[in-house]
Amino acid sequence: MEIIQYNANASNTQRQLGIVAGGKQKSTERLSSGYRINRSADDAAGLTISEKMRRQIRGLNRASKNIQDGISLIQTADGALGEVHDILQRMNELSTQAANDPNTKSDRGALQSEIHQLKSEINRISRTTQFNTHTILKAKQLVEINGDDYAAATMDDAFYGLGNRPPSRVVYGKTLNFSNVNANNKLDMIGKKFYVTCSQNCGQVFTFTFSDKTTSGISMQGENLTVDIGIKDTAINDGTDIVSKIYDLIVGKQADFISQLQTLRPNWTNIFQDTIIGHANAVTANGADLTFYSTLFGPTYAPGMGQVRATDLLQLDGAFRLQVNDNPYQEITLNLKTINSATLGLGTLDVSSFETAGQTMKDVATAIKNLSDYRSYLGAMQNRLEKTVTIVDNISENTQSAESKLRDADMAKESLQFSKSKILEQFGQVMLAHNTQDNDSVLRLLA
Repeated sequence: MEIIQYNANASNTQRQLGIVAGGKQKSTERLSSGYRINRSADDAAGLTISEKMRRQIRGLNRASKNIQDGISLIQTADGALGEVHDILQRMNELSTQAANDPNTKSDRGALQSEIHQLKSEINRISRTTQFNTHTILKAKQLVEINGDDYAAATMDDAFYGLGNRPPSRVVYGKTLNFSNVNANNKLDMIGKKFYVTCSQNCGQVFTFTFSDKTTSGISMQGENLTVDIGIKDTAINDGTDIVSKIYDLIVGKQADFISQLQTLRPNWTNIFQDTIIGHANAVTANGADLTFYSTLFGPTYAPGMGQVRATDLLQLDGAFRLQVNDNPYQEITLNLKTINSATLGLGTLDVSSFETAGQTMKDVATAIKNLSDYRSYLGAMQNRLEKTVTIVDNISENTQSAESKLRDADMAKESLQFSKSKILEQFGQVMLAHNTQDNDSVLRLLA
């Protein structure tokens, strides 16, 4: 039967041609993009797995760079510490030379001068060695001591016209700077303390403590002084408030101090123009700076005159956490120590006699050992991180290979599919044209 309303063969051919064209389009898309999955409809489950792997791969690649940053940090620190080691070896050489009595006093003075300069250079290296603006040989302190971290700091920094002294008068002291203390971290001061003494051999001790109280106070026991700062006092919000509180408490005790000293040392009248805390020390405040200084005789008049012992105020370690994997909280912690003359145990380094030079030799030997131990730790950490980065890179590579099998197009297979679709499309078009010609036979019935 000849019909014209519906050409089943042509419709079927057209439908098949549409399927082939769609397949060809997908093959074209995969060949041009290189991916088997270009949209979620291509493989819904495969897309989910692939994206999860992609997250892992990119996280691992970033973690690898994190580890390499850590290695670079260690290398920077170790390079600086290598110079410190050289300085210590030179100090050892100088102190050994000084421990030789054929040296004259001037000879030992020259040796002493170089040792002091080398000690200052160690502290400068500690302050200035940085990686990505992070100071890596000196932990950030809540309380700074003249820019260096001295556990026992002799008051050997010169100040002119300090306190009520005329501008021409030189006094020697140390400054505690509390500017890093603020309302957010002030509670970290709780439990810390520092001491001030008149000299190494002096029994007079002034104790400054920071408690969790809401009030502050000061007391005297003989010649000793105790100041307690209640950090939870609502009036204390930053380091300037702490300095003001300490200074005000001391000023409030001046009448008692002066009365006591006038009885104990009636010939000492020139020190009463200062805000004193003992028979040889005074204090002045300027913003967040609290300076303790010697009131007598200018330079040190006794061994280690005027010491600020502030170990409790010092943060000797700083932790750098390296994210070493694609999952959160998978870190390796690099513990960086404060390395300077105090933490190395160098002390006063006096080479003025055979005995003191021998002690300096011992101190330098201890410092060399301490530094060697720390550099050994850094070297071990670098070796560990190098192994870690190798593992992370290996995991990333294998995960990327697995993700590629899911997501990437098989180019040979897609090329074959594209060729097949193209041939079928061409034949489909020929068949469609042929099937539309079948209706021409109806016209012959009318002829």
